Amino acid sequence: MTKFVKDFEFTLPCGATSLATKQYFIVKQHTDGTVILAAAATDKIIGVVRNKPAVGQGALVQFLGTAKVIAGGAVSVGAWVTSDGSGKAVATTTNRDVVIGKYIGTASAASGDIIEVQLGIFTLSVA
Repeated sequence: MTKFVKDFEFTLPCGATSLATKQYFIVKQHTDGTVILAAAATDKIIGVVRNKPAVGQGALVQFLGTAKVIAGGAVSVGAWVTSDGSGKAVATTTNRDVVIGKYIGTASAASGDIIEVQLGIFTLSVA
């Protein structure tokens, strides 16, 4: 499958595990070029999966703008978020974590909530 970029999204093939039930989860690129769930705050995150691809189907990944993301724990308004071990958004202030963006809601979120994140992927550097 050929990668293409449209607006702030691109498509890559879904990896060896289906993402059919993982819409709005945080993803990374596997070494074979496919898209898989992010599994740690230090993973090389590439964005948020927007569709529900089965193995081998095109995973639509958003990397800029604002995106819906599933919370993996309590997240306060304005918190930097990264991935937990299951591809869900959790708050972080830990040096060297890879941040997916900032939670821009109007109230604190709980695990399982769909939150709005202003995407901007970078490695957190705290003094």
